[in-house]
Amino acid sequence: MVQETSTKQNIFIVNASAVPVEDLAKNGAEKVTVRYLIDERHGSDRFALRLYTLEKGGHTPLDEHAYEHHVYVLSGRGLLRHSKETHTLKALKRGDTIFIPSRAVHQFSNESDEPFVFLCVKGNPTLYSSHLQAKIQDDSERNYC
Repeated sequence: MVQETSTKQNIFIVNASAVPVEDLAKNGAEKVTVRYLIDERHGSDRFALRLYTLEKGGHTPLDEHAYEHHVYVLSGRGLLRHSKETHTLKALKRGDTIFIPSRAVHQFSNESDEPFVFLCVKGNPTLYSSHLQAKIQDDSERNYC
């Protein structure tokens, strides 16, 4: 395992297999584990990268929050619920990429026999307190890699 110390000047590298697997400790989560791959502990103050695994019958909480998500499905098949009122479900498979905007209702679930595994990038909630001001300033400096 290659791992740099976490400071703002250093690059952080870790193999996902070296990151502890934890049960998702949120009300409404069932049969969900997560590996917190990168977050503020590693010097990332804007985004967090997490690796989720949902076993058969598993689901994340029906959630809604200020920060947005970017999700990439690595393996398995899952379902995305995107409404509180109805149980509208979108089928997901390997290679699917999902953008969940701020305040969008969402819940991932797995009804298949194989694990449903996905990467999730989320914005740090502190970004959203001054999001509009930062957006106005940053619009002139779009620099994508």
